[in-house]
Amino acid sequence: MTASPRKIIKHSVATSTTAFLSCVSLLVCLTACTTPSDKTTTDSVDSQARIAPSMNALFDQYLAKDTLSQFEREVLQRARDNGKISAEDYETAHDKQMSCMSQNGWEEQTRKLSNGLYQTTGVSPTPSTDAEVNDYMEASDTCSTGTSKIIESLYQLQQGNPGLLADPYETAVECLKKNDLVDESFTGRKLENALGGDDAAKNLPFDISSDTAQSCIAGAGLAANIG
Repeated sequence: MTASPRKIIKHSVATSTTAFLSCVSLLVCLTACTTPSDKTTTDSVDSQARIAPSMNALFDQYLAKDTLSQFEREVLQRARDNGKISAEDYETAHDKQMSCMSQNGWEEQTRKLSNGLYQTTGVSPTPSTDAEVNDYMEASDTCSTGTSKIIESLYQLQQGNPGLLADPYETAVECLKKNDLVDESFTGRKLENALGGDDAAKNLPFDISSDTAQSCIAGAGLAANIG
């Protein structure tokens, strides 16, 4: 399962703008795409571990919490009634996050992928010290709490991982295969090894900068340096 970004936010100061923005993009993506449950179930048909039996099960899981904001509860109740989070509610959650970050002095640049997910491409001003990185991350956490953190997380699963697979690399590969970007021999472990290398673009048999590839990667809750 995708690790919580709050467990991996200790990073050294980036040595270049490109490297730092890659790090920021990864952190923000993971903030939006963190797997909402620490529990998985095993599908009786294909034996692949899954996050939950269905999206409605996840909606119910969160609706049972007493820590939801009024906005989150209203969105999740509509999602439970309709079987999915609407694009309009996702947009509202995203706008709340962006507005709050702007009020805290951070202007985030994003692009919208073909699967409807927003991908953070940069932030201004670019943090250049450990203290500034920490300030940025604290602002991101504060601004997403009660607004976008849960909503974007669940919407990412809905749009990018409809099978609710627990393994993000297998999730991405399933999407890549569906879009004919890789053949049947390509595996989640191959993708993991490639993304963990120094130059993912050279280690992959497809153009990772394309919208389709990025939709698959971001939809699985992953990110890659394409700079």
